[in-house]
Amino acid sequence: MEGKMFSEQTKTVLLSRHGAGIVSQYALSAEQELILRRLDTNKEAEVHVVGNLGAHGKTYTYGVAFLNPETDLWDIKFPAMTESEKETSRVLLQCSSCKARETVEQSDLESDVYLVNEGIVRTCKRCGSSTYWRKAIDDASGEPVPVEIAPPEVEEISEPVAVLPAAPPETEPPVQPAAPIVNKRKHVRTKVNFKACIRSYTFGEDIVTCEDMSRGGIRFKSRKEYVVKSEVEVAVPYSPGPQSIFVRGQIIHVTELKQERRFRCGIRYAKS
Repeated sequence: MEGKMFSEQTKTVLLSRHGAGIVSQYALSAEQELILRRLDTNKEAEVHVVGNLGAHGKTYTYGVAFLNPETDLWDIKFPAMTESEKETSRVLLQCSSCKARETVEQSDLESDVYLVNEGIVRTCKRCGSSTYWRKAIDDASGEPVPVEIAPPEVEEISEPVAVLPAAPPETEPPVQPAAPIVNKRKHVRTKVNFKACIRSYTFGEDIVTCEDMSRGGIRFKSRKEYVVKSEVEVAVPYSPGPQSIFVRGQIIHVTELKQERRFRCGIRYAKS
């Protein structure tokens, strides 16, 4: 949860050509990357968390998928999918942020996570980030709304800068000793690297990457330009499903990162 390294001996609850279902005592966020190692063969594979499959007490079950689809960690020859299984795995999903739609063919792990949580975290090409996807809702005509193509972003053109002549030298005032730096923060920040979900009236549910957090709030990056003093709800760390707890907060600062075409935002939790 705090972006720290950990290691645990655990077990699988299902095996798949795409990954596995694993049990963990840690609360993990969707798309978090892990390394799985078989104790009997010492074979390793890099995986990412697809989503939560359930919880029992203080243990959680997650679906994890291989980062490399060609990975063969289990030494098992899985049967090929039938045409009916492929047809069943196809689903029309809609991004909760920009409302873009895609027909995707989900793996068995993705299907399980999607069915359990009624949604799944995946990359949105239009948003340029990970967002929460649900089953698409047809319009009144019963036809899917076509996906609009976002216009290409215009490159920033630097304007010529006029160089003014240097001002005549003046008598410099005596240098005063620098005032001591005082940390005015009430809570200590911790560097993190996991997903959070920001819920607002303007943007809906926005899946973002946290940079740091404290007892008083979080700082994150997003492609959405939030408005200072706007009210939001935040779940951190975030994984789709009923186990995510949202708390109220307020946007307290927004800084544009022009080179990254993103915004760095700060949230202060509301006092309970």
